[in-house]
Amino acid sequence: MKFGLVFCDQIVNPKNLDQAYRDMVEQVLLAEKYGFDAAMVCEHHFTEHGYYPSPLLVCTGLAQATKKIRIGTAVLLLPLWNPIHVAEDAATLDVISGGRLILGLGQGYRQEEFAGLQVPLNERAARLSEGTKIILRLFTEDKVTHKGRFYQFENLKLTPKPVQKPHPPIWIAAKSDSAVRRAARLGDAYLSDPVTPFGVLKKRYHAYREELQGQGREFYKLERPSFRECYVADKGHDAWEEAKEHVLEIYGDYYKWGHLQDDQGNPVRPGEKSHEEFLEILRSRFIMGDPDTVIEEITKYERELGITELIFRIHFPDMPQKKVLSAITLLGEKVLPYFAKH
Repeated sequence: MKFGLVFCDQIVNPKNLDQAYRDMVEQVLLAEKYGFDAAMVCEHHFTEHGYYPSPLLVCTGLAQATKKIRIGTAVLLLPLWNPIHVAEDAATLDVISGGRLILGLGQGYRQEEFAGLQVPLNERAARLSEGTKIILRLFTEDKVTHKGRFYQFENLKLTPKPVQKPHPPIWIAAKSDSAVRRAARLGDAYLSDPVTPFGVLKKRYHAYREELQGQGREFYKLERPSFRECYVADKGHDAWEEAKEHVLEIYGDYYKWGHLQDDQGNPVRPGEKSHEEFLEILRSRFIMGDPDTVIEEITKYERELGITELIFRIHFPDMPQKKVLSAITLLGEKVLPYFAKH
């Protein structure tokens, strides 16, 4: 089992984004010290919270600050970008980082982002598929000619090529059954999202394995990452109470965006649940507690889903830096060593 960190909404007030970035670097350096495998950056646009709209740019900064930890996107919203530029930037970052890039890609879902960047929302799945195939070909072929629905070009040569061979790993984020099956066809791994309930995740991994089998690919030979929410506190402390007010800053957005699901995987719309029911839904999706409780929860993901790497969001908007560093330290000293031995 490997572990990573993911960075999304850092702050409530975007004016403090410079300090949030410095805090993130401190967190990643501490994680690298304890042997975490990856540090990854989300992408969102036009929000009140401090999301990074240019994840590969942030990843370049993290690559320069670190030495061993893998750096990646979780995820870059490919339909909003030209895949040729993504291939160039990703290959350059792989070179700069010494072959440490994970390129996580997703299709996105927020109408505001697609409208603002003038991309039709109903084209997102097709753009993700075509764009991913273009990136893979540019990574691995000498010259590429492509005649597709959205892009047409002849004899393009990607320079530089990535360090990793045949190419940096491409993780595809997916949520619905059809999207998970698409991820099996497109990428090197399916990256599950943090809001899908555990029972629904079981169904998604069944669909993923079924689609892989149809292609002659083996589930157990691939990386199997999952993006999960996590917070760890010392024994005797209530981890949920420490994290709750910061968690609500971001999950209030997810609630408004229709991104939150009930236990059957149906969207939870604003006003459908009482405040207490809403809090219970959130708490049930988290890997949270003291180190022993967190170990027990992680073991369930490993045993029942076959997960090989958990990518944790530990920092939530305006959470004090000392709390985040404490949680990383507890994971590094109490949790990671357990899984290194088992």
